[in-house]
Amino acid sequence: MLTQPAVPETAPVCPDHAGAPSTGTCERCGRFLCEQCRLPHSGVCAACAARQVQALPSTRGRAQLASGALVLGAVLTLPVAMLNLWLFASLDNGRPSPEDAASYDLMNGLIAIPTLLTMVTTMVLYLRWLRLSVRTANALGLSNESTGWATFCWFIPLANLVKPFDVVRELWQGVGGDPRRKAQLTAWWATWILGNILTNISTLLAGADTAGATTLDTSLIIGLLSEGLSVAAAVLCIRVIWDIESLLVARRAEAEATLGAATR
Repeated sequence: MLTQPAVPETAPVCPDHAGAPSTGTCERCGRFLCEQCRLPHSGVCAACAARQVQALPSTRGRAQLASGALVLGAVLTLPVAMLNLWLFASLDNGRPSPEDAASYDLMNGLIAIPTLLTMVTTMVLYLRWLRLSVRTANALGLSNESTGWATFCWFIPLANLVKPFDVVRELWQGVGGDPRRKAQLTAWWATWILGNILTNISTLLAGADTAGATTLDTSLIIGLLSEGLSVAAAVLCIRVIWDIESLLVARRAEAEATLGAATR
C-alpha cells in the first residue's frame, strides 16, 4: 500500500527550503514563501526586503545629528542651573533683591533664546531619526508601526505620555534589543516625564511667588532637580539611539547578505 506524501506533488513548495509547503507568495516578486522564510511583519521575501532597505538612506547620519543636538541641550542646561543656584543663594527670606531679580531676568532671557532654539532643533532631528528608523524596520519586516503615527503621537495630549515610549520600545524589540537592557528604556522615559513634570511645577510656583507667595526658593530647588533629570534623560536617550542604531546596522547587513546569496 502506497503511503500518502506529506505534501502533494502539485502543491507549491518553497524554493529555498526543499519540501516545505508554501504559505503564500511575495507581494513584490511573486516567489513562493514558507513559514521559515516569511518575514514577521511583511508580505515580501527577504531578498525583496533587502532591496527595499537599500533604497532607504542610512540612519547613521540622523543618529549623529540627533545625538549632537541632545549633547548641546544638556550643555546649555549648565548655565541655567548655575543661574538658578546663584539666585537661590542670593534670596533673603525667600525673596531676591530688586537688583538680583533684574540681573536674573536679564540673564535668563539671554539663555532662554538659544535654549529654545536647541530644544526645537533637537525635537526635529530626533523625530527625523526615529521616522527613518521605523521605516527601515518596516522594510526589514521587523515592525508594522505607522511612521506618521510614530512622529505625531509626540504632539497629542495624554497619548504623548505613553505612545512615544511604546513606539521606541517596539522598535528596539523588533530589531533584536537585549531584554536585559530594557531597564535603560524605562529609565530614559521615566526621567524625561518626571523632568517635564517638575519643570511645570517649578514654573507654577515661580508664578505664584510673583503674586505674593513665598515659594520662589522651592521653585528654584525643583527647577534644579528638573534640570538634572533633563541631563540624565538626554544621556539615556543618546544611549537608546545608538543601541537601536547598532542593531539596525546589523539587521541591514544580514538583509544584504541574504540578497547577495539570492542573486548568486
